[in-house]
Amino acid sequence: MRFSSFNHKTILSTALVSLLSTSVFAQSSASGSDGPPLWPLFVGIAMIIGCAVFVLWYRRKHGVETTQYNYENRISTSSHTTDLEEGLDFEKELEWFRKAKKPSQKPRIRVGKPGNSNSQVKLSELTGGSLVPSEEDTKAYQDRLKKQQYFNLPINSFLKLTEARDFVQLPLSGDDALRSAIEQANEEFEEDEAVREIALRILSAFKTRNSIDALSQIALYDLSSNLRSKAITVLTEFDHESVFETVLLACADPTREVRAAAARGLFKLSFDRADAWKRIIASNDAYRMSHAARAAIESGIALKSFDRLVHYDMKIAYEAFALVGLLIHSGETREIFETIKESKDENVKFALLHCLSVIKDDRLLPELNKLRIDSSLPEAVLERVKETVSAYHPVMA
Repeated sequence: MRFSSFNHKTILSTALVSLLSTSVFAQSSASGSDGPPLWPLFVGIAMIIGCAVFVLWYRRKHGVETTQYNYENRISTSSHTTDLEEGLDFEKELEWFRKAKKPSQKPRIRVGKPGNSNSQVKLSELTGGSLVPSEEDTKAYQDRLKKQQYFNLPINSFLKLTEARDFVQLPLSGDDALRSAIEQANEEFEEDEAVREIALRILSAFKTRNSIDALSQIALYDLSSNLRSKAITVLTEFDHESVFETVLLACADPTREVRAAAARGLFKLSFDRADAWKRIIASNDAYRMSHAARAAIESGIALKSFDRLVHYDMKIAYEAFALVGLLIHSGETREIFETIKESKDENVKFALLHCLSVIKDDRLLPELNKLRIDSSLPEAVLERVKETVSAYHPVMA
């Protein structure tokens, strides 16, 4: 039995109460019954009480204290933890704990105070000069950056105009309906526009060389702008190399309806337009080249091609290169030199000068010499003009 929750007063009180209760119960039982004597019961109770008193005396005698849940006893019981502490070295454990708590060493960016040169990033290491680069250094860096960007463009890989590839010619047809439609489509023989429109529909059913020739005549020379635009639409649907020049010339038509149809048709054609430009050059027909070049200029195609010279797509850049070649061979170069003077994109100026140095024409030298003394041009452009002139006659550079 544990006596931790009882003191000696409690035990004695309980024993006395039990003894009195038992004596009272025994007297009342003895007075009302004739049974056996009750003295053995008294002896047993006395022995129990005696044992309880002996245990209490023994615990107090030998200093065995009962566990009390108070602050003093809680402090005193801490002495029993020494057994656990014997296997621990607190100095070593504390040192380990401090190391474990140290933050990971990360590089810190120190913000120095004004005047502390050791804590500041030296711009001279980046610029190769003073802490604050001059305007000349900044301009030189920008020029180098522009040159690097320009030399990465595909235009620098174009060193000549290659020959145009041949294409399969369409066959001629001797169909009677086709020949009749060709005659009726000619306004010299048929003045009625409705009849010519019916003839145009018949021609659209024949994808042949003679039907394309008849449709080209309608697209370029018919008095009805409605029929001209419809003829352009039919030719575009044929999507053959032989229709390119007609669609191009229609881009300079005086009627807006026809120009719109031609512009839509020109960019719907799926064949290589660079070869189409080169075929016109290969004809060596001055009137034909000039006519096609003027159509490209008046329709705005030429000016848009100048910007496409610096495109990163080689196919797009080469098509523009071929068109500039047509302008040079035809002598229609006024827009080229105006763009070199006025363009805000220096790379476009470099690209046009590159074209002039690759596709040489002695007729360009007077204009190039004027550019050499043009003070409005940037120094880098003037230097490129000199290189272009030297490509014609090195002694003049």
